Parts: sequence; structure tokens; C-alpha cells
Amino acid sequence: MVKILPMQQQPAPPQLSPEEKELLAQLHDIHEPAPIGWWPPAPGWWLLAALTLAAIAAALLWLRRRRQRREQNRYREEAVRLLQAINPADTGATQDINEILKRVAVTTFGRARCGNLIGRQWLGFLGNTADIDCPDEAEKALLEHLYRDDHPDETGNRALRDYAVAWVQSHSTETDTKRQAATTEAQRV
Repeated sequence: MVKILPMQQQPAPPQLSPEEKELLAQLHDIHEPAPIGWWPPAPGWWLLAALTLAAIAAALLWLRRRRQRREQNRYREEAVRLLQAINPADTGATQDINEILKRVAVTTFGRARCGNLIGRQWLGFLGNTADIDCPDEAEKALLEHLYRDDHPDETGNRALRDYAVAWVQSHSTETDTKRQAATTEAQRV
């Protein structure tokens, strides 16, 4: 036999006072906050934008300066190309190499400064405007075979051409200015 137990009685809900009823009537549902907008961005995004703009500006300046430098040195590339096209075995190779060297020197330093130089003065000018020494074979070709067409000095012309290429690639007005300043200072002592 099954015995049935009496059910426990649930306590009745407490009776609310009128003040409590009024306070409960004032309660509202929970409202979620509005979603966060994308504008204005956080300070980190402003910083990232500023850094990106600065990097783009720096890259554009670098490219502009590189282009300007390349345009300023285009004569060097053309001179090297012309020098390497000269065959040292040709009879007029010495004159052609010297002519290209003169063109580059006049372009860089001006006609008044180097246009009339010949012989040892010309070699001295070339030596003062670049930090490379002229080989003996190149000096001999420039001093002795410049105006001779009877037989070319192929080894001298090759040395002169190599020296001319190196000079064209490395000559600088700063080198000449530094050497002149050093010479002037040495004369004062």
C-alpha cells in the first residue's frame, strides 16, 4: 500500500505595501548601450595614420632625391658607355678617350677651369679631382700617343680607357676642393 503524504503548502507571496508597488512600477527593462561608432577613431588609429603618412612622404622624398641624383649623374653613365665602346686597338682610340674625358670635365668643372689643360697639367687636374692614381701606361698613352696616328699603343689605350672609366665614375668637385684647401693650408705653414 502506498501512503500518500500531505503536500507541503507553499507560503503565500508576501503582500506588498503601496510604496513597494509604486517602486516596482518605476522599474524598466535593461537597455543595452548603443554600439560603439567607428568615428572618431581611437588615438592608436590616429597615430597609425600619422605614421603611415610620414612613411609615404619619406618614401616619396627618397624616390624624388634618387631620381634627381640619377638625372644629375646621367652624363656619367653615357660617358662610361661611350668609353667602353672604344676599341683600344684603333688608331684614334687615345684621342677619343681624351675627348670624352674633356667633355665630362667641362660638364662638371666648367670650360674655364679645365678646357685648355693639356699634358701634365691635364693629368694633374684628373688626379686632383678623383681619388685614383693614373697608371704609368695610361700616362704614357696620353702624353706620347695622343697626337700620333702611326701605330696605336693597345695596352696603353686599354689602361687609359680603364682609368677614364674609373675617373668618370669617381670624380668629384669635393675632392678637388679638399685638395686645394689642404694645399693652401700646407703653403701657409
